[in-house]
Amino acid sequence: MRLRALLHAAALAVAASALPAQADDWVSYGQSENGSYYFDRATLRTDGDRKRVWRLFALKAPRGDGVQSGKALIEFNCKAETFRYLRTMYYSGPMGQGRYVGGAKEQSTEPVGPGTMIGELARRVC
Repeated sequence: MRLRALLHAAALAVAASALPAQADDWVSYGQSENGSYYFDRATLRTDGDRKRVWRLFALKAPRGDGVQSGKALIEFNCKAETFRYLRTMYYSGPMGQGRYVGGAKEQSTEPVGPGTMIGELARRVC
């Protein structure tokens, strides 16, 4: 009986090690001629009229400065229909991978424009 339990535990350990590591929960919300846009619904936070969420863009090809993807923490004021970037990070590889190329900290508040990728993200999270 003890041997059977040990074999069962060993089989479970082997099966668990074959599973992929926990990944971000990126959900596609749009595409442009240059690339695709995603948000991580697991990071969505609400504080009154404000929502914060991580967004990822993945370009089809790297830009001249070497950036192929980027992640940004964005705060929306759903009532005022505005947004601002709280943190932005750019990478040389696809889907937020590769070498860190640069980034920016908090930026000023801007209106959410209709028909834009940021407008589509606001529609989904607000």
